[in-house]
Amino acid sequence: MKKLTCMLLVVVMMTGAMALAESSASADVIEIATAEELAAINGNLSGNYVLTADIDLAGAEWTPIGAYAPSGESEEEQEIPSGETAFTGTFDGQGHTISNLAINRPEAWAQGLFGCIANARVGNFTVENAAVDAQLMGSDVVGYAYCSTVTGVTLVNGKVTAHAGEMSAEGMYGGIVGAGMGSMIENCFAQADIVLPDGTANAGIIGGGLEMTSVVGCNATGTVTAGSGCYGLGGVSGCGFAAEQFTDCTAENVTITAGDSCFWIGGITGYAGGYADEQYGMPVTVFTNCAARNVTVNAGENAEGVGDIVGSGFYNEEVAAANGAPFDQPTRYELVDCVADNDGAEADGAAAAAQLLEDVKGTYVALFPVITAPEYDQIWLDPCIEAVGEEAAPDVAEALKSACSGTIYGQEAIDAFGDGSNGAQFDCLFINGVDRITFDGAVITGTFEGEEVFSHEYAYVGPLSLAGMMEGYLYETADEDAGEFRYFYMMPDTPATTYHLEFRYGSDADALAQYNEGPYAYWLAAGFPEDADEEMISSVITLFCEENLAEADGEQQAA
Repeated sequence: MKKLTCMLLVVVMMTGAMALAESSASADVIEIATAEELAAINGNLSGNYVLTADIDLAGAEWTPIGAYAPSGESEEEQEIPSGETAFTGTFDGQGHTISNLAINRPEAWAQGLFGCIANARVGNFTVENAAVDAQLMGSDVVGYAYCSTVTGVTLVNGKVTAHAGEMSAEGMYGGIVGAGMGSMIENCFAQADIVLPDGTANAGIIGGGLEMTSVVGCNATGTVTAGSGCYGLGGVSGCGFAAEQFTDCTAENVTITAGDSCFWIGGITGYAGGYADEQYGMPVTVFTNCAARNVTVNAGENAEGVGDIVGSGFYNEEVAAANGAPFDQPTRYELVDCVADNDGAEADGAAAAAQLLEDVKGTYVALFPVITAPEYDQIWLDPCIEAVGEEAAPDVAEALKSACSGTIYGQEAIDAFGDGSNGAQFDCLFINGVDRITFDGAVITGTFEGEEVFSHEYAYVGPLSLAGMMEGYLYETADEDAGEFRYFYMMPDTPATTYHLEFRYGSDADALAQYNEGPYAYWLAAGFPEDADEEMISSVITLFCEENLAEADGEQQAA
């Protein structure tokens, strides 16, 4: 967000706090027990509400509580939301859970359970199974918090997906708060995945773009996945500009994956700080007792400003040239009793990667030619009948088979399918002249009609994310003649857990991490034990159908 003059912000915060105190003391408390009553808050945005029951929003086309509209036309007024459209009351969840929130508005601003709150206080509830798609200021809980307090919120299984638009360079996406101005986020926990396209910014698992907003006692776990040219990526928040404090905050078991030319990436915050001169009203941010534990940053080429706790102070040449002091120098921040402990994650990852190679020992053939044989048609039909009924089941079953029965990949598939938005087929066969692959501990061997094609010993390199959607392990051989078998990327699947394997192999590790781009586009090998019995065949077909039918149903509800 563009910077608001501090004097105006202080006046507004004081006025808002006084108004909130007066309204809380005088207004009646309104009880909320149903989805309909929750939605009806939009009819009285200044009320004081308490939640008296858990609420399931499954199947609902949710309209956020409170909407963002600027209070005026000036630059400063653009950041102050109108009191007529924002939520300005109080909301006490009393420990209850709101589940299955779905918002799919890729061109909208300030989206979440609450779209925009101003001079408000919300908290003391759990949001479970939430998925929000938005263009700007997107969150599973509060899209934009202005001069407000968000306290005691727990987010479980959250996801926020950003979409490019005219304000992509501002961005602001977080699990609990997308954008915060002059606010407080305290005692919150978020387990969420935040996904950004190219050229977007300010994303964290707790908060996205936070200005003059403190974060206290918050814990985050999950992933932040960004395209190229993004900035402000953090385990807790993307930005912490001019926040007075980040205290007792932890990012644990977090993976931040960034494309090429991304900058300002931190285990706690992507960038933060203020200025020592009090006349600017932008305090030096103090990080106290914060910890980044098992935080993994996978940054592309030309990454800048990557730090264990904070990636960087804020500095932008265009802003410096246009505004002069203090923006002509990086913001300042202090670290007090903060720790970054990622050794455990690396050790745990190496141990898990070694164990995976032990768990998958055996010889595998391509999965789909086996399970799409006509004798297994009824096994495909049964879960489809249960999901969509007898009449539609045959078409659905054939669509599921077809989706993973492709025979082209790489540039040929890109030419045919583009970005996949209008449909695509995945090639799940073995490529490069191999019909069987044998895993024997660290040694992986490929054959064709009994003749050896390759055989190498592989060592674990590190974690690898397939386009931010699938997390796995990357192995590499030291053999110089390995060619297209230099790297193996393995998903953590085993015959004991998913009845099959999923993996990729090739000469370029970066290309192996791409989904619908590069030489391996639309290819992910699926392996099946060559000695599998009928029970395993039935199990893997049923699992494939149930998972994909459930995902399709979830996407339909979100739409």
